[in-house]
Amino acid sequence: MKFEKYIYKKRIKDLPEELMPREKALKYGLSSLSDAELLALSLGQGTKELNVLGLADLLLKKFKGLSSMKNITLEQLTEIKGIGKVKALQILSIFEILKRIEHQEENTIFSTPEDVYSHVKWLSREKKEQMLVLYTNTMNQLLGEETVALGTINVVSVRPRDIFQPAFKYNAYGIILVHNHPEGPPYPSQEDIEFTKLIHRLSLEIGFELLDHIIVGKKDFYSFAREGKLDNI
Repeated sequence: MKFEKYIYKKRIKDLPEELMPREKALKYGLSSLSDAELLALSLGQGTKELNVLGLADLLLKKFKGLSSMKNITLEQLTEIKGIGKVKALQILSIFEILKRIEHQEENTIFSTPEDVYSHVKWLSREKKEQMLVLYTNTMNQLLGEETVALGTINVVSVRPRDIFQPAFKYNAYGIILVHNHPEGPPYPSQEDIEFTKLIHRLSLEIGFELLDHIIVGKKDFYSFAREGKLDNI
């Protein structure tokens, strides 16, 4: 505790590099940070009494962890010495973003290929090719999504395990492949067709269902499911 009090009262720039959240994140990645370090990185600055690490630690202890902090109020935060309305709003905005993300994911349901296209239409503006995979439950509700390839994509080189490993993580039922054609129309190449056949076959063998493969062009999209191509694979 004495060590913590000493560290938390020092200026961040005077701490050893291994204790600085920003430097640690740049060197080892965000996953290497503790809850307090992540919160400190988001807060940016501390108070007159505590540096940003000390403030993050104080908040976590007072509100019993990150999960409980999702429901804190402005009044609760401004009761803490050194936290005014501006700092309180900064903290609350972090958790409001998280709640909105959770809400969107919980309420995203793909009933038609058009629903999927609406979700991934932003790919039509991308200059580089990307392949995304959307994972759903039995109600076609989005559980999560992963980017499995970025840059110049040859679908033959996309590893099936990169598609199926997250499916187990999300405990998914359905898989939807999505990739874009930045420079051309959204019609499938022969490689696209063969790749879709491969993933369809592997999905059945492993226990998932390939619901669709969407190709996004600049102005339109192609759906294997809508065109009845999955039925004939």
